[in-house]
Amino acid sequence: MAENMSNALMITLIGMGLVFLALLLLWGVMNALVRLARETETPAEPEMLEIERKKRAAAAAVAVALSEPLNLNAPRAFPEPPTAFVSAWQAVMRSNILNKRGRTR
Repeated sequence: MAENMSNALMITLIGMGLVFLALLLLWGVMNALVRLARETETPAEPEMLEIERKKRAAAAAVAVALSEPLNLNAPRAFPEPPTAFVSAWQAVMRSNILNKRGRTR
């Protein structure tokens, strides 16, 4: 009995060791791939101009949004709910069900 438990414990330790060793190996490979694939060049001049233009456009949009008065008490128009499209087949089946159940209210 003790021999079986020691064998089971040894198999468990070897299996767990292999799993953690594989995890460490995968972590190292992923770390190496990230370091190799990292972009080291700085953006080119046209890209910097494009980024600056987008920043200015965003700042202008925020300025326009903040300059408009905020009236929380004004009524808002809610959109109309979509109309339900019921085919002839659905209408007949629903009416049959309602006729079978009878009046509920």
